[in-house]
Amino acid sequence: MKSIVLSGCGNIGFRHLQAMLAMPDPAEIIIVEPNAAAHERIAALFAPAEAKGFRFDLRTAVPAASRRFDLAVIATSADIRRAAFDALIGSHEVGVMILEKVLFQTKADLEEVGQILTNRGIAAYVNCPRRYFPGYRALLSSVASKRPLNLAIRGAGFGLASNGVHLIDLAEYLNDATLISFEASGLKDGSVTAKRAGCVEVFGVVSGTLSNGATLSISCDSSDAISISVALQGSEFVAEIDEMARQISIGSSHAVAFSSKFVSELWEIYNEALNTGRCGLTPYEDSARQHRFFLAALTKHLKLDPNSPCPIS
Repeated sequence: MKSIVLSGCGNIGFRHLQAMLAMPDPAEIIIVEPNAAAHERIAALFAPAEAKGFRFDLRTAVPAASRRFDLAVIATSADIRRAAFDALIGSHEVGVMILEKVLFQTKADLEEVGQILTNRGIAAYVNCPRRYFPGYRALLSSVASKRPLNLAIRGAGFGLASNGVHLIDLAEYLNDATLISFEASGLKDGSVTAKRAGCVEVFGVVSGTLSNGATLSISCDSSDAISISVALQGSEFVAEIDEMARQISIGSSHAVAFSSKFVSELWEIYNEALNTGRCGLTPYEDSARQHRFFLAALTKHLKLDPNSPCPIS
């Protein structure tokens, strides 16, 4: 039986767990969640899965006895992710690792963790799951000859500081190109307190350029109602995706269904990682490069020392 360790089972970690339990083959899952108050909610998922052969070990800290895990998922908040990574890697071997974003709050942690992963030979990926959306996968196959593909992303309330990396990754994915410049001069002055303790949110516009000449613009306004649309423009190609309505219109055609999935529905990610030793999420080194641009821009906007933690998660 394959083995998984899930470090952090709060909001996003809980969704990872839900997706794992939809895998066709049962696995042993060790869940590390320091907040004991969350254990009742987590344990409520066990009985139906145990009937299908899954095995569980729910604890508040990483097991002390050394062992190998086929897959590790680190879904803590960004401020404690380095500690969670060190606790896991310090005692255990890992075949494949998936980390949540924002990866880390400092460039130093991005670099040091990347080096450790390379030295240990761990295949590591970052959970930017739009790469698994059927709608974007279908779109990818139809835009290859129409690049560069400019992206203008507009919306409100979607958490730019928290989720901007997702959208940078989407631009790279659709263009098969890398971000080469990024700046945040279009952001409104200052920041506001985010829902997550100790973190901030920002509003306004960030923008960048990709190696193939494509441009990226991400605009987020303040609102309790979440909205996000992705406008695409390439050579003889125009499309707009309303992610909340799950609709796409190409050219002048009427809007049709656009297939996307929640994290809790993407069991294919873990199944693929366990059975092949790799998956279609963003490789760590690519996401770390995206994070460097993003952290540098936000740190400058927030008027922080470049080496100090950027309070986003």
